Amino acid sequence: MMRNKVRIYVDGGNRLTKVMEEAKKPFSFPTIVSEPGIELDYGTSFDLFDLQSESQEIDFDHMLVEIIKDGESLGKKLVGKAAENKGVLIRDRNRYEKKYNDEVIKFCILSGIASNFVKYEKNDQSVDITINQPLVEYVSNKKAFSNSHGEPLKGNVKVLYYNTHNTSEVIKEIVFDIESVTFCPEAIATFFHYSVNESGTIKDEYMKSKKTIVFDIGSGQINVAAFNGLKSIGVNTFEKGMLDCYEKVSMMLYNNFREKLDRKPYTYDIDNMIRYNDKILKAKKGENIDASGIVHDVFDGFAYELSKDFREFVKTKFIGNCDQAIICGGGSELLFDYLSDYLGNDFYCVKPDTAQYHNIIGSMYYRIYKDAANN
Repeated sequence: MMRNKVRIYVDGGNRLTKVMEEAKKPFSFPTIVSEPGIELDYGTSFDLFDLQSESQEIDFDHMLVEIIKDGESLGKKLVGKAAENKGVLIRDRNRYEKKYNDEVIKFCILSGIASNFVKYEKNDQSVDITINQPLVEYVSNKKAFSNSHGEPLKGNVKVLYYNTHNTSEVIKEIVFDIESVTFCPEAIATFFHYSVNESGTIKDEYMKSKKTIVFDIGSGQINVAAFNGLKSIGVNTFEKGMLDCYEKVSMMLYNNFREKLDRKPYTYDIDNMIRYNDKILKAKKGENIDASGIVHDVFDGFAYELSKDFREFVKTKFIGNCDQAIICGGGSELLFDYLSDYLGNDFYCVKPDTAQYHNIIGSMYYRIYKDAANN
């Protein structure tokens, strides 16, 4: 029997793995994987009556997952906030490792696809995946890249979800076959989000020679691309990103408040503090450290540095001018106001309203456009 191929879009980031099924809502979880420690326990009660528990639900924040790819186990690991909170194996990733080589990102992509099927109560699916890829890795050799990095992902994947209170009990099993893999370069994906209608046709203003720069601020690197109308006329990748800011904030906090802290905060501690805790860091004995001044200074300095990189890039591609600058990526949520302070007088700066999901949604528009063009 012929199975319909389900289209899945994935963006395995240093900080968050994003997953989306065609035309459904995207979701994300932290790309931090922990080996389950022997003390794994989220408040299990040893009351004998409680041990006869009803069927376990999967908690998407705290997943214990084993991936079996083509019959070979890739290990049993914690994914999501469970990993983040346990911190048994912290991967503040080596950015010079190519993204497609990173085992943590691969594990998170596969468990993310499975979790999408759990959410929509699907199993035994045939999958066509589109993966967001850093520009510099993609552009150097598209064909060789697709063959050497797309092919190994294809095959049969079985994902087992374990009860986090009883790590030998499987509570869900999902099976799928990855049949085709398409790579969509980051930054270019965001551009398609802007320039393509849902029918796959090009928006009128992009048919003319509208000059656009996409500035995609990620956690490990920054991708930048220039477009004249629909034609890509240049790309670059800067080997710096939000993790550099977090590392600097962490170092300054540790140097200034060492007596109040057990250890130097991890970069994801800093990210969580900024995004979710109003820049207040929890210290020993329930004390709070207000990090807002340090964060402001670090972000301001980083934005100033980036504004110089941006101007230099625009100068080489458009003799210094462009019609719009799309500032996107997870870092844009935090840096947009700082950057527009430095760039806003000379450039029309816009930020997509889809938060960290613009690349992944953009890769769907990229595929819609390619389908329409092929037809």
